[in-house]
Amino acid sequence: MSFTNFIKEFRAKKGGLIVFSSIVEKIGGLLLYIIATNLIPKNELGFIVYANTSLDFIFPFIGFGVHQGLIRYGSLAKSQLEKNYLFQISLKKGLQFSLLLVALFAILSPFITLNLKPSLTYLLLLSFQLISLFLFEIVRIYIRIINLNRLYAQITIAKVFFLVLLAFLFTLKFTGIGYVIVLSLAPLFVAIYYIYKLDLLKHKLPKKINFNLTDYISYGMFSSFAGVLSQLLFTIDIMLIANMLKDESLVAHYKISTILPFSFLILSMAFIRTNFVKLANKSESDKTYIKNYYLNYLKIFSVLSILIIGFFYFFSDTVFLLFGKSYQNDYNLMFIFSIGIAGGLLLRVPLGNILSAVGLPKINALNSFIVLIFNLILSYFLITKMGIKGAAIATSIMFWFSGILSLIAFIWYLRKK
Repeated sequence: MSFTNFIKEFRAKKGGLIVFSSIVEKIGGLLLYIIATNLIPKNELGFIVYANTSLDFIFPFIGFGVHQGLIRYGSLAKSQLEKNYLFQISLKKGLQFSLLLVALFAILSPFITLNLKPSLTYLLLLSFQLISLFLFEIVRIYIRIINLNRLYAQITIAKVFFLVLLAFLFTLKFTGIGYVIVLSLAPLFVAIYYIYKLDLLKHKLPKKINFNLTDYISYGMFSSFAGVLSQLLFTIDIMLIANMLKDESLVAHYKISTILPFSFLILSMAFIRTNFVKLANKSESDKTYIKNYYLNYLKIFSVLSILIIGFFYFFSDTVFLLFGKSYQNDYNLMFIFSIGIAGGLLLRVPLGNILSAVGLPKINALNSFIVLIFNLILSYFLITKMGIKGAAIATSIMFWFSGILSLIAFIWYLRKK
């Protein structure tokens, strides 16, 4: 596949809309933090960040991964009836599993917040995201597998608008409590609205269909397990900062420093989302297509990575002004993160998603486990020596390390008969 055809295919699949909606989603996330940093006291925000970070690593495991099975097996399904069947099975099983996770967090929350006890209330409220985000995500995935990328973009933008507007109003009125209530419930309302608007529950399930539920759930479990371990790469440093340095203001400062650099990862995810269904269909029959797809991807994102590093080298001080006077670029964290983000854009994110699309979630899980162990050791050592700056350096190193492992796995996949 030539680079010209690569671009034409991306445009034909409404890839521009996917990227645009993903950018809007990240801008919405940035606006949420601007609202939080300007309307919530820094100490209280530190408690909220700690509570939400405690949940971050489990978000990929929402519904015990059945939504991951839906995107893979739904992409391979031949008929609309079979896709709708998979959606309804996933919805039923995923809701059961999500309720179980919320109950589990309710039991464990006093222990999770032992060192920052004021975070307990926020953690309990935020745990309802495990249900609302599952519902929202499964609706978006179903829309992707039936190739309605324009509608996918519409739903994403609608959620962002609704979330940011309510967050501003509720935070203005109720400060931190209002903020976390909106985070927990807004995606739920949007998901329910579109489930009924699109009549996703109107079809009766067939009595029998050629479908192996065990394989379906197994794929989702391994994909989500890889996602959980991967998410820990983003959260282990915050957990260590909170428990080693025991300063909620440093937790808030560190988290704010990650927001804009990490937001650029969504560009890579948006590209892969656009072609995930086709990559899954080509996984057995045309490895050359998948290889060329990645090489063409690199032509775009190599340039983008250089621009991102340059931007944060020159303008990170200016960016910090968005978050209020109490936040300053004392540690140059954004620039450090941007170097790691380049590794994420070029290797970690695209190759991890491609390996998932071709049916190799176990490799992603093993990769993430290895990286997690190294990240835990390196972060502990560097935080001890350098504080939050050491945590940022460890995270950036791990992006590249994980990406190299994914590249090795991808080369193995291409050569495997």
